[in-house]
Amino acid sequence: MDENEESLVGYLSVIPDPRIERSRRHNLLDILVIAVCAVICGAEGWTDIEEFGHSKKDWLNEFLDLPSGIPSHDTFRRVFLILDPVVFQACFMEWIRSVNEKLFKKDIISIDGKTLRGSLDRANEKSALHLISAWSSNASVVMGQIKSEGKSNEITSVPELLKLLQIKGCIVTLDAMNCQKKTAEQIVNQGGDYLLCLKDNHTDMRRNVEDRFNEMDEKQKKTWRMDRYEITEKGHDRLETRSHTVIYKREEHGWGLIDLHGEWKDLSAVVRVESERVNLQTGLVSNESRYYITSMEDDAKTIAEAIRAHWNVENKLHWRLDVLMREDECRIRAGNSAENFAVLRHLALNLLTTEPTKKSIRRKQKAAGWDHNYLLQILFNNGKSKGF
Repeated sequence: MDENEESLVGYLSVIPDPRIERSRRHNLLDILVIAVCAVICGAEGWTDIEEFGHSKKDWLNEFLDLPSGIPSHDTFRRVFLILDPVVFQACFMEWIRSVNEKLFKKDIISIDGKTLRGSLDRANEKSALHLISAWSSNASVVMGQIKSEGKSNEITSVPELLKLLQIKGCIVTLDAMNCQKKTAEQIVNQGGDYLLCLKDNHTDMRRNVEDRFNEMDEKQKKTWRMDRYEITEKGHDRLETRSHTVIYKREEHGWGLIDLHGEWKDLSAVVRVESERVNLQTGLVSNESRYYITSMEDDAKTIAEAIRAHWNVENKLHWRLDVLMREDECRIRAGNSAENFAVLRHLALNLLTTEPTKKSIRRKQKAAGWDHNYLLQILFNNGKSKGF
């Protein structure tokens, strides 16, 4: 098997085996590669992975050692139960960084959490696993993930994930829960820009930002530098117009009540997004205003594109994990297995996404299951045809 340093398999090969030596009937690398291949093809659990291995045994024998044949589903379960998820995750992130570092420069990195509902274990009083993921808009891949002790602990977990990421020159977008002064400061200190949704967890600041926009709307003469950008989109029987207004900081006067004591590191602009949605079937019109704070000094169009890109973590990651890989239905939960299987899904999704043929993820999964050469292309392609 090709285990060069650039391949995913090369990175998997250096993961230390957590088993005691006398109990090792199967090579760890064989177990990991079979699991990744099986999940690429749609496997959802240990029995699926074993059956995949038996159905592909002759083909797998061509490039794996398989000293004791195909491992049983219990073997897969035991290995991933005790495999250190931190080490497995570190391997995943090192591979992502190694493939094409240039693609992650000037990137929009969206960070959001997701609860794996099927991992809830009431019998053992074990809460469902909550993972925080970082999504690259440039590459359309998961850059990394970290476990959080419940959604309420995202505030303390996000800074730990940021430490693992290379964000210099990038824009980091976060939801309102993670609109925190220390998080903003950390992003700037790591060389990135922040774009944070501002809601009622910062009641006074949100009110002051809203008042500033209302004041500017009423005045004929603009006393602050501003920029505007508007876009209209049609889809799902809906017509939506989004108007973006950006107010930039006046260096000589500061932010006044918005940031009276300068506690938000490098706060450069505040943003209002006014959305008007028209239901084309019923004619019903709805309006919504959202507010953001950012260290970006870009024009309104660039900021608007970054705001829109944040939703890719929901549409291109969480939706695919739930609908295509049925993550919420997965009942794997013992030991480290839920977290490790989540890494397997992310590995598989990244490989499927970056394979350059113009097929849906579902079609790629099916084709990989039918065509051995295509599966090898996914496994070893590293997305090079797309620059990934």
